[in-house]
Amino acid sequence: MQPELRLVRYFVAVAEERNITRAAERLHISQPALSAAVRQLEQQLGVDLLDRSDRVLALTPAGQLLLDRGRELLATADRTFEAVRARDVAAVGRLRVGMAPTARYGLGAALLAACAQEAPAVMLYPQEDTTGALLRSVRAGTLDVAVAFCPPADGLPGVAFEPLGEEPAVVHMRADHPLAGRPSVGLEELAGDVLLVAESVESGGFTARVLELCAARGLSPRTRPDPYPDLGLQAVREGLGVVVYVRSAFPAEVPGSVFVPVSPPATFPFALAFRTGARSAALDAVLGVARGLR
Repeated sequence: MQPELRLVRYFVAVAEERNITRAAERLHISQPALSAAVRQLEQQLGVDLLDRSDRVLALTPAGQLLLDRGRELLATADRTFEAVRARDVAAVGRLRVGMAPTARYGLGAALLAACAQEAPAVMLYPQEDTTGALLRSVRAGTLDVAVAFCPPADGLPGVAFEPLGEEPAVVHMRADHPLAGRPSVGLEELAGDVLLVAESVESGGFTARVLELCAARGLSPRTRPDPYPDLGLQAVREGLGVVVYVRSAFPAEVPGSVFVPVSPPATFPFALAFRTGARSAALDAVLGVARGLR
C-alpha cells in the first residue's frame, strides 16, 4: 500500500519540529490524531521512522531519508497542484518588455499582437534598446523580459533565454549596387564591399554572428562600424557599405534600398531573455505565447 501524501506531510512536520505537540499545533490537528497518523505511516512502510527510546524525539535513518525525500515530494506536489489550479485562470499582471530594434517590425510586433489576443490581462510596457543594454536591465530587474537579437552564445549569468527562432539573412544594399538585381547573393561575392557592423559593443552578438557567417563562406571581410544608430539605413544610402541583416528589421518599403537573400541560406537568432528565478504567471503566459510563434 502506498502511503497518502497527507501522512507524509504530517511526518515532515513532526520531523522538522522534533516535537509532537508543536507539530500538532502547526498542523492544526490534535496530538493523538497526529501520533496515530505517524504510526499508520510507519505500518504502511514497514519501518520505524522515529526513535522513541529517549525523551528527545529523534529520527531513525529511514526517518531521515523520508524527511529529505519527503520535502522534495511535497514541494513537487504543491507546484503541480498550483499549476493545475492556475491552468484555466487567466494570467494577470504587468510586464516591462525590452525590444531590440531589429525586432521592431517582425518578432517584436508579432509578439505584442499575439499577447494582446491570447493574454489580454497581461499589460505590456515595451521599450527599445540595444541587446546588450536590454540584457543588463533584465539581470538588474528593471525589465521583466526582453526580445534579444543574437544573444550571447555562451549565455549570461543570472539570465535565462527562451529561443524565439531564427530569421533568414539578407544583404541590405543600395538600389544601384551591382548585385542589387540578383535573386540571391553569396557572402563570398561581397569580397569587394565593406560590411557595416555594430559600432557599439552593446550589439556585439550581431557583429560576431556576421563575422561567423562570413568565415563559414571563406570571406575575411573589410568591416566598418556603422556611424548611425538606424540599423544601417543612412550608411547604406551614403554608400559607406552593405549590411548583412534580417529583412524584418525594416518596414515594407525602404526607398533606395534593396534586400537580397543570402545563398546558401544563413540565419540570425532571436530569443526572449528573463531573469533567472523571477518567473510569474504573467511571464509564463508571455513565454507560452512566444512558443506559439516559433
